[in-house]
Amino acid sequence: MKIRDVLGLLLALAGVVLAAGLPYWRLSSAELNRGQFAVLPGALLLAFLSLVLVLIDMAPVRRIVQAMLLAVPIIVGVSIAKDTATDPTSHNLWPLELLFAALAGAAIVLPAVGIGLSVRWALARLSPR
Repeated sequence: MKIRDVLGLLLALAGVVLAAGLPYWRLSSAELNRGQFAVLPGALLLAFLSLVLVLIDMAPVRRIVQAMLLAVPIIVGVSIAKDTATDPTSHNLWPLELLFAALAGAAIVLPAVGIGLSVRWALARLSPR
């Protein structure tokens, strides 16, 4: 993998973490449990960037999936670290929180990557040989 590809993936990952993380980190746990739509733009950005990275063939699909799957656990991990710094008992089930964050990220990334692969395959079939 070229350094350009690695930097592109890291830039996409950092963009998603900041775009989704900043609104997420501002909310309290009670507000998140009631359901907030403040994180929806970040989730849409995660799906969009996953799709675009596959369509432009930025890196091998496996690497794109690995990088994008890290976004949601990183966001939740920062939130856990921030909350436990003020109250050490606030996240006593943090491993489960990270597991659910990974599953939520997979529910966003994997369909987007599947759509990207399908579109890429269809475009390859339609192009003249």
